[in-house]
Amino acid sequence: MNISVQQENQTIEDILFDEISLALDGSEVRITGVNYYENINSIVIGFEKKWFYTNPDLKECMVDSVLTATSAIITHSEDLAGKKIVFTGSAIKRNGMGDQNMVKIFQTEIAFDDALYVDWEEFNGHGGEKELKNASFEYVWWHSDLSTGT
Repeated sequence: MNISVQQENQTIEDILFDEISLALDGSEVRITGVNYYENINSIVIGFEKKWFYTNPDLKECMVDSVLTATSAIITHSEDLAGKKIVFTGSAIKRNGMGDQNMVKIFQTEIAFDDALYVDWEEFNGHGGEKELKNASFEYVWWHSDLSTGT
């Protein structure tokens, strides 16, 4: 496979998007974007899962996606050293009137340099909020409707 020729003209954002998309293939969560923000020296990675209320495993799926993505991200130390990696998650939420809106449901952050010292292989399988906190993530934020549990 001739990836190096293809990657020569790609930004790190494009490369990460492609690699994480491939890693999440078959998952219920999809990647929506990868953006670098120079003013905060951070790469922000967005995830989306359909339907807020009809997914009892919504939190678990988001956490598993972060762990999967981080395994791919840590292979790019030359481009990401010293940067923060921020993960956000969204889902479609229906209100009492039946209107649908995309809402932010999740956010977490880790310093890339800290991520290098985590044994990501030990997180294979089902994830959890406690695993994120134990793996050097600075915080884990959930939408208030999801804040209880895991």
